[in-house]
Amino acid sequence: MLGCLPTRRNMNTLKCYIGQAFCLILLAAPGGCSLEEILNQTASFGPSGSNAQAGASIGSGARGTFGVLIENNTPFRALFTVGAYDDTDDNSTPVFFQYSPESRFIDSASTATLEGNDHSGIITLACARVFSIGSRSLIDLINRNPGSRADNIDEAALIDGVGFASADASSEEAAVPNEGFASSFEAFLGVDFNCGSLLHLSLEIAEVGSDEFVVELIEVFPAGRDDP
Repeated sequence: MLGCLPTRRNMNTLKCYIGQAFCLILLAAPGGCSLEEILNQTASFGPSGSNAQAGASIGSGARGTFGVLIENNTPFRALFTVGAYDDTDDNSTPVFFQYSPESRFIDSASTATLEGNDHSGIITLACARVFSIGSRSLIDLINRNPGSRADNIDEAALIDGVGFASADASSEEAAVPNEGFASSFEAFLGVDFNCGSLLHLSLEIAEVGSDEFVVELIEVFPAGRDDP
């Protein structure tokens, strides 16, 4: 059934069979989960293949990681918060970084600001159910449970979506999004990417719609690839 038959020799296959049968039951139940929701909530926090590709040793139970590369293909400075979180835990502290002139939460491979026609470098995040750029869910979770970071959050970057600013980086208006906004972006583990993947995104001037700018997912590289 569904290309996953149990055998005495392969207990992993048996687990696969049971898991798929469980998914079918949920899908058939009134008001049950969608297939995408099931894939997201059952996806592994370790990568497909070798866990070493995502920084978690096999059998350790530790979360692996995934990478994000953001290109700013606009002439303006981008202001936003990027992070990952588990949407089933309202009390968790999300892992996040912020981009603005006053940011104090910066990935080791990146800089505090993402200027026009520049890129972030590869940001590394712990695997979680949801990856977000400026979504209301991420912002609300940070506001609700910032943990030890509460006093250092940059409010200029804690906005819905992505803001764009044209003032000189040294001016008092450097973090004012005077050029407009892009709507937020979310990607889901097990649906859009897996642990160990690299998400390649871009910030673009919008050609249609009410927003002046847009966040686009260009490509998802599988575990072990970091060469967009």
